[in-house]
Amino acid sequence: MSTIALQEVSRTFRRADGGPLLVLDRVSFTVREGEFLCLLGPSGSGKSITLNLIAGLLPPSGGEILLDGRPLRQTPLRYGYVFQQPRLFPWRTVEENLRFALRAETGRWVQGEEDRIQAVRDLVNLAEYRHYSPHQISGGMQHRVAVARAYCREPALLLMDEPFSSLDEITARHLRAELVQTWMKNRVTVLFVTHDITEAAYLADRVLLYTPKPTRVAREIPVGLPRPRRYGSAELFEVERVILEAFEETRVQHRGEKEEWPSGP
Repeated sequence: MSTIALQEVSRTFRRADGGPLLVLDRVSFTVREGEFLCLLGPSGSGKSITLNLIAGLLPPSGGEILLDGRPLRQTPLRYGYVFQQPRLFPWRTVEENLRFALRAETGRWVQGEEDRIQAVRDLVNLAEYRHYSPHQISGGMQHRVAVARAYCREPALLLMDEPFSSLDEITARHLRAELVQTWMKNRVTVLFVTHDITEAAYLADRVLLYTPKPTRVAREIPVGLPRPRRYGSAELFEVERVILEAFEETRVQHRGEKEEWPSGP
Protein backbone atom coordinates (compact mmCIF):
# COMPACT_ATOMS: atom_id res chain seq x y z
CA MET A 1 0.00 0.00 0.00
CA SER A 2 1.11 3.55 -0.65
CA THR A 3 0.38 7.19 0.12
CA ILE A 4 -0.01 9.51 -2.87
CA ALA A 5 0.26 13.29 -2.47
CA LEU A 6 -0.45 15.91 -5.12
CA GLN A 7 1.25 19.23 -4.37
CA GLU A 8 0.11 22.25 -6.39
CA VAL A 9 -0.36 20.07 -9.48
CA SER A 10 -1.46 21.82 -12.69
CA ARG A 11 -2.13 20.50 -16.17
CA THR A 12 -2.49 22.65 -19.28
CA PHE A 13 -3.47 21.57 -22.79
CA ARG A 14 -3.42 23.42 -26.09
CA ARG A 15 -6.69 24.66 -27.56
CA ALA A 16 -7.59 24.24 -31.23
CA ASP A 17 -6.77 27.93 -31.73
CA GLY A 18 -3.32 27.41 -30.20
CA GLY A 19 -4.08 29.06 -26.87
CA PRO A 20 -3.61 27.37 -23.48
CA LEU A 21 -6.42 25.46 -21.75
CA LEU A 22 -5.82 25.20 -18.00
CA VAL A 23 -7.69 22.14 -16.69
CA LEU A 24 -6.08 21.50 -13.30
CA ASP A 25 -5.04 24.60 -11.37
CA ARG A 26 -2.66 23.94 -8.45
CA VAL A 27 -4.55 20.90 -7.15
CA SER A 28 -3.36 19.56 -3.79
CA PHE A 29 -4.61 16.52 -1.87
CA THR A 30 -3.37 13.28 -0.32
CA VAL A 31 -4.63 9.72 -0.72
CA ARG A 32 -3.64 8.04 2.54
CA GLU A 33 -2.34 4.50 2.82
CA GLY A 34 -5.21 2.00 2.84
CA GLU A 35 -7.81 4.71 2.20
CA PHE A 36 -10.77 4.58 -0.18
CA LEU A 37 -10.96 8.12 -1.56
CA CYS A 38 -13.64 9.24 -4.02
CA LEU A 39 -13.00 12.11 -6.42
CA LEU A 40 -16.26 13.79 -7.36
CA GLY A 41 -16.81 16.62 -9.79
CA PRO A 42 -18.55 17.88 -12.93
CA SER A 43 -17.77 16.50 -16.37
CA GLY A 44 -14.69 18.09 -17.86
CA SER A 45 -13.14 18.99 -14.51
CA GLY A 46 -10.09 16.77 -14.97
CA LYS A 47 -10.93 13.75 -12.81
CA SER A 48 -9.68 11.23 -15.37
CA ILE A 49 -6.70 13.47 -16.12
CA THR A 50 -5.81 13.31 -12.42
CA LEU A 51 -5.72 9.51 -12.57
CA ASN A 52 -3.58 9.61 -15.72
CA LEU A 53 -1.13 11.99 -14.06
CA ILE A 54 -0.77 9.65 -11.08
CA ALA A 55 -0.39 6.66 -13.40
CA GLY A 56 2.40 8.44 -15.25
CA LEU A 57 0.46 8.47 -18.52
CA LEU A 58 0.59 12.28 -18.59
CA PRO A 59 3.22 14.64 -17.15
CA PRO A 60 2.03 17.50 -14.93
CA SER A 61 2.52 21.01 -16.28
CA GLY A 62 3.43 22.18 -12.80
CA GLY A 63 3.66 20.96 -9.22
CA GLU A 64 4.76 17.59 -7.89
CA ILE A 65 3.25 14.16 -7.24
CA LEU A 66 4.79 12.25 -4.35
CA LEU A 67 4.73 8.53 -3.59
CA ASP A 68 5.41 7.85 0.08
CA GLY A 69 7.13 11.23 0.31
CA ARG A 70 9.35 10.83 -2.77
CA PRO A 71 8.81 12.28 -6.25
CA LEU A 72 6.72 9.88 -8.29
CA ARG A 73 8.88 10.45 -11.37
CA GLN A 74 11.79 8.89 -9.45
CA THR A 75 9.84 6.05 -7.85
CA PRO A 76 8.08 3.30 -9.85
CA LEU A 77 4.44 2.92 -8.79
CA ARG A 78 2.79 -0.50 -8.90
CA TYR A 79 -0.81 0.30 -9.68
CA GLY A 80 -3.96 -1.23 -11.14
CA TYR A 81 -6.25 0.77 -13.41
CA VAL A 82 -9.97 0.06 -13.91
CA PHE A 83 -11.56 2.01 -16.77
CA GLN A 84 -15.14 3.01 -17.57
CA GLN A 85 -15.35 0.07 -19.99
CA PRO A 86 -13.91 -3.40 -19.20
CA ARG A 87 -11.52 -3.37 -22.21
CA LEU A 88 -11.09 -7.14 -22.22
CA PHE A 89 -9.48 -8.99 -25.11
CA PRO A 90 -12.49 -10.62 -26.79
CA TRP A 91 -10.45 -13.56 -28.15
CA ARG A 92 -9.09 -14.48 -24.72
CA THR A 93 -10.89 -16.28 -21.91
CA VAL A 94 -11.38 -14.72 -18.49
CA GLU A 95 -8.30 -16.51 -17.17
CA GLU A 96 -6.23 -15.60 -20.24
CA ASN A 97 -7.14 -11.93 -19.77
CA LEU A 98 -5.88 -12.14 -16.19
CA ARG A 99 -2.72 -13.93 -17.27
CA PHE A 100 -2.01 -11.30 -19.93
CA ALA A 101 -2.28 -8.54 -17.31
CA LEU A 102 0.10 -10.40 -15.03
CA ARG A 103 2.71 -10.80 -17.77
CA ALA A 104 2.20 -7.37 -19.36
CA GLU A 105 5.19 -5.75 -17.69
CA THR A 106 7.80 -8.34 -18.70
CA GLY A 107 6.09 -10.26 -21.51
CA ARG A 108 7.20 -13.49 -19.83
CA TRP A 109 6.00 -16.10 -17.39
CA VAL A 110 5.80 -14.73 -13.84
CA GLN A 111 6.96 -16.84 -10.93
CA GLY A 112 3.99 -18.03 -8.91
CA GLU A 113 1.51 -16.79 -11.52
CA GLU A 114 -0.87 -19.76 -11.14
CA ASP A 115 -1.21 -19.08 -7.41
CA ARG A 116 -1.69 -15.36 -8.01
CA ILE A 117 -4.33 -15.88 -10.70
CA GLN A 118 -6.18 -18.35 -8.51
CA ALA A 119 -6.03 -15.93 -5.57
CA VAL A 120 -7.48 -13.11 -7.68
CA ARG A 121 -10.18 -15.39 -9.12
CA ASP A 122 -11.19 -16.40 -5.62
CA LEU A 123 -11.02 -12.82 -4.38
CA VAL A 124 -13.71 -11.65 -6.83
CA ASN A 125 -15.59 -14.96 -7.22
CA LEU A 126 -14.61 -15.74 -10.82
CA ALA A 127 -13.45 -19.36 -10.51
CA GLU A 128 -16.42 -20.93 -12.31
CA TYR A 129 -16.13 -18.47 -15.22
CA ARG A 130 -12.39 -18.81 -15.83
CA HIS A 131 -12.77 -20.58 -19.21
CA TYR A 132 -15.49 -18.28 -20.54
CA SER A 133 -14.88 -15.69 -23.25
CA PRO A 134 -16.05 -12.09 -22.66
CA HIS A 135 -19.02 -12.48 -25.03
CA GLN A 136 -20.26 -15.42 -22.95
CA ILE A 137 -20.61 -13.45 -19.73
CA SER A 138 -22.76 -10.47 -18.74
CA GLY A 139 -21.65 -6.84 -18.77
CA GLY A 140 -21.55 -6.85 -14.99
CA MET A 141 -19.36 -9.95 -14.99
CA GLN A 142 -17.01 -8.31 -17.51
CA HIS A 143 -16.58 -5.40 -15.10
CA ARG A 144 -15.80 -7.89 -12.34
CA VAL A 145 -13.07 -9.37 -14.56
CA ALA A 146 -11.70 -5.85 -15.10
CA VAL A 147 -11.42 -5.38 -11.33
CA ALA A 148 -9.73 -8.77 -11.01
CA ARG A 149 -7.27 -7.84 -13.76
CA ALA A 150 -6.29 -4.70 -11.82
CA TYR A 151 -5.63 -6.81 -8.71
CA CYS A 152 -3.42 -9.28 -10.63
CA ARG A 153 -0.30 -7.16 -10.27
CA GLU A 154 -0.77 -6.86 -6.49
CA PRO A 155 -1.07 -3.07 -6.79
CA ALA A 156 -0.04 -0.62 -4.12
CA LEU A 157 -2.66 1.74 -5.56
CA LEU A 158 -5.93 1.05 -7.38
CA LEU A 159 -7.12 3.74 -9.80
CA MET A 160 -10.80 3.42 -10.77
CA ASP A 161 -12.36 5.70 -13.39
CA GLU A 162 -16.17 5.50 -13.12
CA PRO A 163 -16.05 1.70 -13.60
CA PHE A 164 -19.79 1.17 -13.05
CA SER A 165 -21.19 4.22 -14.86
CA SER A 166 -22.32 2.25 -17.92
CA LEU A 167 -24.26 -0.34 -15.90
CA ASP A 168 -27.88 -0.36 -14.77
CA GLU A 169 -28.33 0.71 -11.15
CA ILE A 170 -29.18 -2.77 -9.83
CA THR A 171 -26.02 -4.29 -11.31
CA ALA A 172 -23.94 -1.29 -10.25
CA ARG A 173 -25.12 -1.60 -6.65
CA HIS A 174 -24.27 -5.29 -6.61
CA LEU A 175 -20.76 -4.64 -7.94
CA ARG A 176 -20.17 -1.78 -5.50
CA ALA A 177 -21.01 -4.12 -2.63
CA GLU A 178 -18.62 -6.74 -4.05
CA LEU A 179 -15.91 -4.11 -4.47
CA VAL A 180 -16.23 -3.07 -0.82
CA GLN A 181 -16.05 -6.71 0.32
CA THR A 182 -12.94 -7.26 -1.80
CA TRP A 183 -11.31 -4.04 -0.62
CA MET A 184 -11.93 -4.88 3.05
CA LYS A 185 -9.89 -8.07 2.62
CA ASN A 186 -6.69 -6.29 1.60
CA ARG A 187 -7.21 -2.53 2.16
CA VAL A 188 -5.31 -1.47 -0.95
CA THR A 189 -5.20 2.31 -1.41
CA VAL A 190 -8.01 3.33 -3.81
CA LEU A 191 -8.67 6.54 -5.76
CA PHE A 192 -12.14 6.22 -7.29
CA VAL A 193 -13.52 8.76 -9.78
CA THR A 194 -17.29 9.23 -9.93
CA HIS A 195 -19.97 11.79 -10.72
CA ASP A 196 -22.59 9.94 -8.65
CA ILE A 197 -23.17 11.33 -5.15
CA THR A 198 -24.83 8.16 -3.83
CA GLU A 199 -21.95 6.03 -5.12
CA ALA A 200 -19.40 8.28 -3.41
CA ALA A 201 -21.28 8.21 -0.10
CA TYR A 202 -21.58 4.42 -0.24
CA LEU A 203 -17.93 3.71 -1.08
CA ALA A 204 -15.68 6.41 0.32
CA ASP A 205 -13.78 7.12 3.51
CA ARG A 206 -13.49 10.68 2.21
CA VAL A 207 -14.93 12.56 -0.76
CA LEU A 208 -13.00 15.29 -2.57
CA LEU A 209 -15.11 17.74 -4.54
CA TYR A 210 -13.63 19.32 -7.68
CA THR A 211 -14.70 22.69 -9.04
CA PRO A 212 -15.33 23.23 -12.77
CA LYS A 213 -12.15 23.98 -14.72
CA PRO A 214 -9.78 25.56 -14.14
CA THR A 215 -10.14 22.94 -11.43
CA ARG A 216 -9.22 23.13 -7.79
CA VAL A 217 -10.32 21.13 -4.76
CA ALA A 218 -13.46 22.84 -3.45
CA ARG A 219 -14.21 20.69 -0.41
CA GLU A 220 -13.10 17.62 1.51
CA ILE A 221 -15.99 15.67 3.05
CA PRO A 222 -15.31 12.84 5.53
CA VAL A 223 -17.89 10.04 5.43
CA GLY A 224 -17.18 8.27 8.71
CA LEU A 225 -19.79 5.50 8.39
CA PRO A 226 -19.01 1.87 9.26
CA ARG A 227 -19.10 -0.77 6.54
CA PRO A 228 -21.06 -2.46 5.10
CA ARG A 229 -23.36 0.49 4.39
CA ARG A 230 -27.02 0.23 3.51
CA TYR A 231 -28.67 2.08 0.66
CA GLY A 232 -31.63 4.12 1.84
CA SER A 233 -30.46 4.32 5.45
CA ALA A 234 -30.86 7.60 7.29
CA GLU A 235 -27.11 7.73 7.93
CA LEU A 236 -26.17 7.31 4.27
CA PHE A 237 -28.82 9.77 3.16
CA GLU A 238 -27.38 12.36 5.55
CA VAL A 239 -23.94 11.96 3.97
CA GLU A 240 -25.52 12.38 0.52
CA ARG A 241 -27.26 15.53 1.75
CA VAL A 242 -23.99 17.00 2.99
CA ILE A 243 -22.25 16.25 -0.31
CA LEU A 244 -25.12 17.68 -2.36
CA GLU A 245 -25.17 20.81 -0.21
CA ALA A 246 -21.44 21.26 -0.83
CA PHE A 247 -22.08 20.93 -4.56
CA GLU A 248 -24.80 23.54 -4.46
CA GLU A 249 -22.49 25.95 -2.66
CA THR A 250 -19.76 25.32 -5.23
CA ARG A 251 -22.23 25.73 -8.08
CA VAL A 252 -23.20 29.17 -6.77
CA GLN A 253 -19.57 30.18 -6.42
CA HIS A 254 -18.90 29.10 -10.02
CA ARG A 255 -22.15 30.33 -11.53
CA GLY A 256 -21.89 30.68 -15.28
CA GLU A 257 -19.62 27.68 -15.77
CA LYS A 258 -21.20 25.39 -18.38
CA GLU A 259 -20.44 22.05 -16.79
CA GLU A 260 -22.46 18.89 -16.16
CA TRP A 261 -22.82 18.50 -12.40
CA PRO A 262 -23.12 15.18 -10.56
CA SER A 263 -26.45 13.54 -9.84
CA GLY A 264 -27.80 13.68 -6.31
CA PRO A 265 -30.20 11.71 -4.14
